[in-house]
This record gives sequence, C-alpha cells and structure tokens, in this order.
Amino acid sequence: MDYLTVNEAAEALQLSVPTIKRYIYEGKLKSSKLPGGQHRIPQSEIDALLSPTGEATASEPASASLEDRVVVIERWLTELQEEVERIAAVLQVLSTYSYQGAEEMAEQGPGAPGEVLVLGPGCKKCGTLHDLTVKVLQETGRGQVPVRPIKDLHDIATFGPVVTPALVIGGKVVLSGRVPTAAALKNLLDRHLTS
Repeated sequence: MDYLTVNEAAEALQLSVPTIKRYIYEGKLKSSKLPGGQHRIPQSEIDALLSPTGEATASEPASASLEDRVVVIERWLTELQEEVERIAAVLQVLSTYSYQGAEEMAEQGPGAPGEVLVLGPGCKKCGTLHDLTVKVLQETGRGQVPVRPIKDLHDIATFGPVVTPALVIGGKVVLSGRVPTAAALKNLLDRHLTS
C-alpha cells in the first residue's frame, strides 16, 4: 500500500497543508503517525475522497475526474472564503483603530466590570467563541455573568489593534485571534473573573 506525506496529500487533493491536517484530526482522513510525529496517509484515503461515491474500492482506484476535482476545489474555496472574511475583519479593526486615534477611543470606556465581551464583526469563529463562553459560564455556575457580543468596528477598535475573535474581561483583552478549547476557556475565565 502506498503512503503519502501531508504535503503530497495536499497536492493530490489540491488543498492546503493545514486543511489536510485538520481533516486528519477531525477523522475525515485516516493516517499513520511515525515515531517523529509525521503523518502518512494511505493512497486509498485520497482515492476515497476523490471518488464520486466518497468510497474507493481496492480493485478499482478512484480516478480524478473533472467533477471530483470541482467538488474538492469548491470545498477548498469555501475554506479560503471563511479565512478571507476573518482577515478582512481584522484589517477593518486595524484601519478603524488607526483612523480614530487611541486617545479618542480610550474616552469611550471598555465595558462594565464583571461583564464579558466577545469582539468580532460577526464571523463564524466570533459566534463560536460567544456560544462557547456562554456554555462554559453556565457549566461553571456563572450563568449570571453577562456575555455581550461587540460587532461594531468602532467599538472593537476601542480595545486597540486586536485580532478577532477576542475576549474582553473587566475591560482587558484576555484572548485574541482564536477559539480555545472549553477547558482552556474555563481556566481563562477562572483567572480573570472574580466570584
């Protein structure tokens, strides 16, 4: 059986290396891990993704027809569009921050004490961070803590040049640019929220 490196699999599927790694960790692609931590992906897994039915048979390897490639490219484009939206939101925040000036924004106030703010213009990751924050607060008995999404770019820019999604507790940015695991978010909230 032939095995491909992550780079070779990315080239065969016409996807990015991070997307291939995400597919491995999400279980969409099976791989073997070498002692050094490198992944090797069986050719049959690549064939299965490229086959019209989503499954390749051992006797009949999947051919990369035009339709199959279009499906893979459409998936890739969707992922790229989401990333472009996130980057565009970050650039808008930076632009607004630069335009307004830090002194003017400092006068507007960062939010109420004990309030958790989720900064983001409404992207998918921003919504995920908001929902996860509400869930973790409820699970830890802090359901009364208000969680407020901040979507207006001028309001986001009051916190400085932050990468969204971002989490603000007590007027201080405590997380920026990513959605943490539930356990990591719980630890973060425990450190920054007073009981």
